[in-house]
Amino acid sequence: MGILALSAIMVAGAGFYLFSKSFPNFKPGDKKIQADLKAIRKEVLDAMPDLSPLRMEDMESLSSKEIDKSVKKRVTTDQRGVFVTIFEEPAAAYYHRKYLSNNRDALLFAKTYHHEYNFWIKGDEANLVIDNLPVGVYNEKTGILIGARSQKMIAKLDKSKPEKMAMTVQGRNVGNIVMPRPGAKDNLSQRCFDFVRNDLTKEEEAILLAIAIYEMVERTV
Repeated sequence: MGILALSAIMVAGAGFYLFSKSFPNFKPGDKKIQADLKAIRKEVLDAMPDLSPLRMEDMESLSSKEIDKSVKKRVTTDQRGVFVTIFEEPAAAYYHRKYLSNNRDALLFAKTYHHEYNFWIKGDEANLVIDNLPVGVYNEKTGILIGARSQKMIAKLDKSKPEKMAMTVQGRNVGNIVMPRPGAKDNLSQRCFDFVRNDLTKEEEAILLAIAIYEMVERTV
């Protein structure tokens, strides 16, 4: 066998090896997602700083400003960071993993002082789990969250005005999510909320934070 033919076989073999290695990340299944989520969660918990508890009266201080941000591109694209408050206190750590796919396929894990959030993102929809409880499916385009049990709308983010998006849970306005203006540098201009109700239930608080963190992360990946 000629050297060129042998080289071609070796290159083809190497290509097949790399493809085989990448294939689980091309369109991950349930087992792959669960394994990755476990590993990602451990990484976040091991590396994150002590998080400041976001009490109801403190939620308006959450900002889109990040610390400890890093991006790694290998077989997957991994981005991680920690959102801080306007007082520079670490408040929400996250890890976003994007898989190789013709369609959008990603995993997002986020941790606040009180809650853990998991999003399995497929196309425009994301399956949301809060504190190991399936909550529903969030559609990024419509801003609608469909409940896992009821199969009805349980929350909606009004995206008609991207600069100020009203969030309702079970028909009740719970807050307004705002995104910083391009070039905004002062802390007040980077706030995530410009209004949060002072009588939120625990469920409303958890869902409001989940969607806010999701929207902030998705604008940076």
